[in-house]
Amino acid sequence: MTHFIGIDGGGTSTKFALVDANLNLIARAERGGANPNVVGLAAARAALSEGVRVLLEAADVPLSAVRGIGAGLAGLDRPADHARFQALFAELFPNVPATLDNDAVPVLYAASGRAFGIVTISGTGMIALGVNGRGERARCGGWGHYADRGSGYVVAREALYALFSAYDRGEESALGAAILARLGLTAVPELVEWLYAPERRINDVAALAAEVVRAAEAGDSSAVRILCEAAQALADAAATVAVRLNFGEAAFPVVLSGSLFAHARLLRDFFAHALQSQHPRAYLVQAAHSAEVGAALMAMAAQGMTLPLVQPSQLAQERLPARRATERRHPLTYGAHRRPTLDFLTAMNIEDARVPHLMQPILPALAALIDEIAARFREGGRLIYVGAGTSGRLAVLDAAECVPTFGTTPEQVVAILAGGAAALTAAVEGAEDDREAGGRAIMALDVGTLDSVIGIAASGSTPFVIGALEAADGLGALTGCIVNAVESPIAALATHPICIATGAETLMGSTRLKAGTAQKLALNMLSTGVMLRAGRVYENLMTDMRAANLKLRERAALIVAEAAQLDLAAAREILEACGGEMKAAIVAARLGIAPEQAWARLAEVKGDLGALLG
Repeated sequence: MTHFIGIDGGGTSTKFALVDANLNLIARAERGGANPNVVGLAAARAALSEGVRVLLEAADVPLSAVRGIGAGLAGLDRPADHARFQALFAELFPNVPATLDNDAVPVLYAASGRAFGIVTISGTGMIALGVNGRGERARCGGWGHYADRGSGYVVAREALYALFSAYDRGEESALGAAILARLGLTAVPELVEWLYAPERRINDVAALAAEVVRAAEAGDSSAVRILCEAAQALADAAATVAVRLNFGEAAFPVVLSGSLFAHARLLRDFFAHALQSQHPRAYLVQAAHSAEVGAALMAMAAQGMTLPLVQPSQLAQERLPARRATERRHPLTYGAHRRPTLDFLTAMNIEDARVPHLMQPILPALAALIDEIAARFREGGRLIYVGAGTSGRLAVLDAAECVPTFGTTPEQVVAILAGGAAALTAAVEGAEDDREAGGRAIMALDVGTLDSVIGIAASGSTPFVIGALEAADGLGALTGCIVNAVESPIAALATHPICIATGAETLMGSTRLKAGTAQKLALNMLSTGVMLRAGRVYENLMTDMRAANLKLRERAALIVAEAAQLDLAAAREILEACGGEMKAAIVAARLGIAPEQAWARLAEVKGDLGALLG
């Protein structure tokens, strides 16, 4: 009978399986880690040699009856490591073909019997690796404990940070107490000796992640936060792979593997929440076989064998009809009404803290949009926002603030709110569903080619906003949007789509929460960036501010003092001589000219201090 050996070699343990050509399991074995970067080359060699020996003895099968060996080994992407292990296998198991690859690849085979999709591993270490239908491969992570995020080692390290910080503040920590109990220690300072002992290894530290999982299940807020941050890092890695492989319109499986994923439901749930908000076509599957059996399948495939059919099972997710990520339930707040208020506030805080992180990927697109708008604005074009509900109210706020902050007129930055002024303080039923009304609002403003129209909608599907963007596009205006759902109608319609994939809210569907926070941050950036590029900001000073009250008049004097290198008394004096106009005061002081000359020089550059003063 033909036999195959599959090996799954990680940093903590190495697992072995002996199967026949029909994938019937004959024997299993387990030994220590086989990652030389964790345990050393000698220990890795010993684990591989001893594991295969024990496996074959248990089955009473000689090595000569083995047709092939498949091994997934952590860190095997580097050519030098691959060559070193290929030579080692040839030495240890002569005359047996060995197929070696990164430890993530066998997991794909274990899930579906082929190399397709993305596998994300979180054990002692972490990696996300994927293969698309064209056979192209991409990976993210897997660089070791110094460089990776989302691994058991990093989870444990973050727990230690939290433990020591709580001790420094004189606070008791349930997570810290659990870690001390696990190690048989009685006080936090004793941890230092344990951590820096010469024999201490990476996997010893990583094992402490088990206490983080237990503490999170018991509701410890520090542990919950640590696991959520790890899940976000793992989702970011998988999302990076998905983008690089470009699965297109096709759905693709994501397989979760490793001890941390296996034991931490919160990690799995939050990973799904974070990934599927960015890639709705990703679906999580559970491997039909263990990674070591997947390695045996990999060896079979390398020899051109027809592989036994493998049917993956989809992990339990929402069984309701497909819905936008913003309309799903959040994994942190199930049963919120039965739990302490602090638990709910912690969940909200965790989600709010994710918003700046989620905005990082959209900054290049937002910068490009700002530059396009500013070029039109300088030539007399308008910045026009369109929104409904919370999105529209945020737009009204941003437009209104541009007048005192940047000295614009109400006609230069305009906000169109579905339902009109009445919708600022009360819901106007059905207003956001009126597509034609959105178009009429744009037509009423006589929008032209110099104008920029920005639609704002968390769902990315508000009919009023769609109608407005369609009309603006037909009139030749620049169109953009700020939405929170990928693959949305509004994002497809706008020339410059900005999508901040915030995902499910802690209160299902209440996008006034972190989706609204993300929109507010994006609007802050957009209007401030446009005014910066349009010459209404000098360095980081609000030089076009309207000093309409005592506080702002004092602020104006401070700004002139900063820009012109004057003391406050001199700044007030020259500001008064220039009729309260900050730019004229700055130019008069910097160039040593009279106010009349300063106004003339500013007129030559259309009020752009940067163009005049450098």
